[in-house]
Amino acid sequence: MLKWSSLALGIATVFLITNQEKVQAIVINGSFEDGFNWWTTTGQTTVEDSSFGVEPADINYQAVLETLQDETGINSSALEEFLELSSGDLTSLGAVEGSAIKQTITVNAGDVLTFSWNFLTDDDSGDQNYNDFAFFSLSNVNQLANTYDATILSFSDLAQQTGYQSYSYNFTTAGTYTLGFGVVDVGDTTVNSALLVDNVKLTPVPEPTTMLGILMGMGFGYAAKMRFSPQQKKAKLK
Repeated sequence: MLKWSSLALGIATVFLITNQEKVQAIVINGSFEDGFNWWTTTGQTTVEDSSFGVEPADINYQAVLETLQDETGINSSALEEFLELSSGDLTSLGAVEGSAIKQTITVNAGDVLTFSWNFLTDDDSGDQNYNDFAFFSLSNVNQLANTYDATILSFSDLAQQTGYQSYSYNFTTAGTYTLGFGVVDVGDTTVNSALLVDNVKLTPVPEPTTMLGILMGMGFGYAAKMRFSPQQKKAKLK
């Protein structure tokens, strides 16, 4: 009969072998308390506190991405290249210009990306031809909101906003990704829109030490049951 110590050791060994390739998944400076350190930016990007007219979602600061940069934004083709997207990922959606930030992250399958965002605009929400939008990107473009979604009065320099909202993304495949956030003008280059981003973080799958404890506990419990003969079990019940 397999001894309980051997069983537990076997479980632990298998677990450690299967988890030796895991990496620590983190987003550095995800609340922008250290400015844009660890982030790469293009276009009109600033880090602002509540004096911008919107309270940050986390701590004191937030990233602010706007479509206008001295009346000229970064064209959408350049944004695609900056975010390592395929050609046409933004231009096919009508994007003309905009701004973006990015950070390279390495994740495990099962890790969860979360962040807070707020889309603001001065554009007319009634015209589809000028439907500016905000997005985040990994290997493709994921729209967060457009001018139709900005229905709340803003106390910033922009007229309307969605208000801060939370987003969650589950990674099904381990690997290294370019995490990007962006905002673009659609149809014209004369009216400003903005994306506010804050509290960007990765929640990893359970740490090896945590899972190891669970598996070893299961192994010990199973082994304890196996240690006693039917006669011993009957004796314990008396």
